[in-house]
Amino acid sequence: MVQTPHRMRASERAALFSVAVTVALVALKFLVWGATGSLVVLSQALDSVLDLVALGLVFFGIRMAGKPADHDHQYGHAKAENLAAFTQTLIIGGVVLLVVIEAFRRLGDRPEAVKVPWYALTLLVVSLVIDLVRVSVLHRTARAEGSEALRAGALNIAGDVGTAIVALVSLILVRLDFLDADAVGALVVSVVLIVLAWRIGRRSVDVLMDRAPETRAEAITKAVEAVRGVQEARRVRVRGSGDQLFADVTVAAGRTATLERAHDIAENVEREIERVAPGIDVVVHVEPISETHGMVERVAAAASRAENVHEVHNVLVHAFDEGGSRKLHVTLHAKVEPGLSLKDAHDLSEAVEAAIEAELAADVRVDTHIEPLQPTTFGQDVTASRPDVIEIVTRCAVEEPDVVDCHEVLVTSIDAELSIVAHVHARADLPLARIHDASTRIEAGIHAAMPEVGPVTIHFEPA
Repeated sequence: MVQTPHRMRASERAALFSVAVTVALVALKFLVWGATGSLVVLSQALDSVLDLVALGLVFFGIRMAGKPADHDHQYGHAKAENLAAFTQTLIIGGVVLLVVIEAFRRLGDRPEAVKVPWYALTLLVVSLVIDLVRVSVLHRTARAEGSEALRAGALNIAGDVGTAIVALVSLILVRLDFLDADAVGALVVSVVLIVLAWRIGRRSVDVLMDRAPETRAEAITKAVEAVRGVQEARRVRVRGSGDQLFADVTVAAGRTATLERAHDIAENVEREIERVAPGIDVVVHVEPISETHGMVERVAAAASRAENVHEVHNVLVHAFDEGGSRKLHVTLHAKVEPGLSLKDAHDLSEAVEAAIEAELAADVRVDTHIEPLQPTTFGQDVTASRPDVIEIVTRCAVEEPDVVDCHEVLVTSIDAELSIVAHVHARADLPLARIHDASTRIEAGIHAAMPEVGPVTIHFEPA
């Protein structure tokens, strides 16, 4: 496959432009230093050398950060920019130390003669104007592309603007016979460099040490907790650099939630996080809710963990107090593959019972009914030809005091057996348990009137 040539990004062009300008400034300032012998000008020249090295690192860092993730760097190369920015602080620290030592030596001794020709002042003014242009270009590009390395470079050169002003004022004072102004100006430059180094270094170390951006982490946690189906946001970890963030989120959901439901919850969590932090890379882990959740749900969850169990239903838990000790009796139905032999089904039943006993950790008896998983069956809609069935279903439904009406009945013939679905209205404020009892009575009435009817489904809707 033919590889397309690398296209230089705006951040790379800005860094390369600044490197080229800095080379010219280094030569310019060393010429001024050679003409004046000024310590403050030397510090300015050394600072420009620092800029040259630092911007070279910035350019390298940006090029490296632009690479896509690979086998050895699965989270990408974005931290290369922060590593380059941190390296700048180390270089700045070394230069500042040398300047401070020399400044104190000159203040302690007899001031050295410093020449200040007019062209030296002119060259410093030119340097100051160029630095202002560089700061504007780097800062604008850093803000547009979210580049930490360019932002660090802009801060560094912004310090150069201040130190250039200090150097200019110092040389003017020296020309007016204030000889100590040169060493004092060098110390002022050193203080500015120390402040800049601290700001750049602290930000870079925070990213390299994966310090969580607090405002983002709080917003993400609130978004996760608001997702429907999330019972608890157990852990939210956020790290990253600039606009490239990674989130590792663990949430708790109901223990009987299916794999598909757990996947839907994870997808919804990702969408909510993306809403508050666009472009973030999210990994969501779904765990079951605490062990102390409802007894029936704990039984269903334990039974579902047994291999080859496809569905658990009709779970009943009875508690008895015998002789001052609490005993439990659990019954349930579990659906398995229809081809299992009686021996295999019995073994599976014992595995289910053992899982429930381990889950409840109490004096418990478990009885399991194993039934085959029903395959898809084909039927025929006979609603239009069975008005007698519709009449009986409607009568059984409206006899219930909580039923407002029966507005739809579907009758299906499956293997010489009738399957019925009835849609009824009831008051919206009725409790679910009361609705369930009404459904049970309607089904019993239908079966008593028509023995040939098989499964009956009563669908309640709010009136």
